[in-house]
Amino acid sequence: MVRNKDGKRKKVNCVLLVDDNPSTNFLNRKLLADIAPDTAVFDLEDAMDLLHFIKNEKKFKSGCPKPGIIFLDINMPKMDGFEFLQEYERLKEDLKKDILIVILTTSIWSKDKKKAFDSEYIYDFVEKPLTQEKYARIESFYLENYAT
Repeated sequence: MVRNKDGKRKKVNCVLLVDDNPSTNFLNRKLLADIAPDTAVFDLEDAMDLLHFIKNEKKFKSGCPKPGIIFLDINMPKMDGFEFLQEYERLKEDLKKDILIVILTTSIWSKDKKKAFDSEYIYDFVEKPLTQEKYARIESFYLENYAT
């Protein structure tokens, strides 16, 4: 258990799942509800909505604080994960502060992995499905490096 300087247990306040497949979002929400019950979990079905979500905290979904961890799919209509990252890099730093982005994808192409890691904002490139072990590793990194 990771604690802050006051001795309180650190936690991820909010996880955002960004995937155009409702079934994937459903399964990931269920997994996270089981392993991280104190964490608010929300999903969006396209990266354009994610961009709007981050740009305007007042429009965050009811009950969702600023996201701590974002799981971002690559292949989505309207705006894919890479197009989102291009726009994300242009945002003000205070909007990006304390957000950890993880690519969660079915892509096994090395060029996609390289392109993802070309962004300084990508922490990891994880192959679907999300598992308890994968989440635990990502959550641990977030708690050690981002959570207050």
